[in-house]
Formats: sequence, C-alpha cells, structure tokens
Amino acid sequence: MKILIMGSNGFIGHHLVRKFGLLGHEVVRADINKLADRECLVFNPHNPDFMSLFELVQPDVCVNCTGAASVPASFDDPLYDYTLNTVRVAQMLEAIRAKAPHSRYVHFSSAAVYGNPFSSPVSEVAALNPVSPYGWHKQYAEQLCREYHELHQLKTISLRVFSAYGPGLKKQIFWDVFQKALTNQNIELFGTGQETRDFVYVEDIASSIDVLLREGAFDGRAINVASGTASTISEAAHHLIGALGFHKDIKFSGTERLGDPTHWQADISYLSSLGFQPEFDLQLGLERVASWMKNL
Repeated sequence: MKILIMGSNGFIGHHLVRKFGLLGHEVVRADINKLADRECLVFNPHNPDFMSLFELVQPDVCVNCTGAASVPASFDDPLYDYTLNTVRVAQMLEAIRAKAPHSRYVHFSSAAVYGNPFSSPVSEVAALNPVSPYGWHKQYAEQLCREYHELHQLKTISLRVFSAYGPGLKKQIFWDVFQKALTNQNIELFGTGQETRDFVYVEDIASSIDVLLREGAFDGRAINVASGTASTISEAAHHLIGALGFHKDIKFSGTERLGDPTHWQADISYLSSLGFQPEFDLQLGLERVASWMKNL
C-alpha cells in the first residue's frame, strides 16, 4: 500500500513514517521542508500545489498530519489557524477529487471539537461545542470531509485525537513541566491540577490508524482516538517528575487558560470494536518520554 504522509517531519508524522515503514508499506513523505530527508517531497506552505503533488504520487492513502496545533495561538491569529486547519484540508480534498479519487483520506481532527463535553466519557454522537477558534476550525474540516464523501464519494475519515504525547513533542504539558523542572525547584502550572485529560501515546495513535486502514469505514465519519482513560493533570505531571528522577514541588495557579476544557475522557467503543487496544498506559508512556528527555 502506498501511503502519503503530509507533514511527515512533524511529531505524529515522523512516528507514522516509521510505523508504516516497519509494516512494509511504501511510504511517501511530504512536508514544507526536507530537513535531513532528501526523499521528502516539499510543498509551499503559503501556496501549496496539492494538485501536482497528488497527480505525481497517486497514493492509496493520504494521512494529513499538517496544520496548526496551538489553542492559545488560534486566539491570537484565528485567520492563520483557519487557513492551516480548514482551508488546507479543502485544498487537499479537491486535489484528491480531481487527481487521485481512489485515495483514502485520513484527517487529523481533535477532541477540541467537543469543548467541555456535557457527559463523560464522550462519544462520537455527543453534541459538538468548541470553545476555541482551533476547535471550530477542526469542526469545519470534519464537515468538509463529510461533504466530499457524500457529494463526491471520496473515502474520508476524521480522527478526534485527544491529548497526544510521546518522545519528540517539544510543546504542551509534559514539555512545559520538563523545561520548568530544569531551572526551578517549584513548578507552577495553570489550573487546579484536578482537570482531567485522556492522554494517548503516539505509538497507540499510529496503531489506531493501522487498524482503521484494515477494518475501518471511510464514510465521512469522525471517530475518537484516545486511551479511554482519564487522568488528572496533577497525576500526570507527578508521574513525569518521578520518571525523570527529579524532586520538585508542583503547584497550580488556579488560573484557567483560555480555550482549555475542564474534563476529557473518550468513549473509544467504535475503535475498540475494530480490534484496537492501547498498549501504553500513562505510566509506561511517560517512562518512554522521560527516557527521551534525559538524552536531549
């Protein structure tokens, strides 16, 4: 199977390239720069020519790992976030429709489309209530995937990924804790510490896509990708500090960050019904993250 990874040099894209390569698939890399990979196809970040790219590659599957991934930044520049997370998806779908209509399209959406869910664990049929520009733009992109399936018969699926983490991610909660721990005895974080997240390890995300490519329905639907387990921010931060071997005090400011949900836990019944089973609980995953951080 020929799999095109858009955003192959990013955090998730890099892991997918490795995963699908090990599984014996033909992996084609594409990103806005080559980095150290001479085989990576390059597209212009400001005016991407996706028509030529899909005409050239003719993939069996396209996994879109591109886009902006910062909720705070989406408040500062919502048009930029909309361009990367919605407009670029529309451009890719149109290129597939015109040049590679046989290709299946995997879109990375986000649990941010739920905002603060009205019930937990939250299922895919729950009402969407985004509380950030980022969440709204991911919802629009999901609608585009459904539109192109229903009106143009493209095979699409959207992944509502919850709190992704793993080696190589130099942002968000665990990177923030690590950076503060290097220079401070007291680590201060947003919130109360009792907010919950459904942390999903990056290799489990890769495994979920493998399962979907073998068993999933590419009918425009959106599905949850998560561990199915809720952990508090305080618990997660202390797990990481322990795995790093640090003796630090973690305090919480009580200040909420704009656009952050209070509680997240996913219902992963659909993904589980296809045979997906997370291999990494939070403790094991953070041990892997800590090992990577110690070698930086």
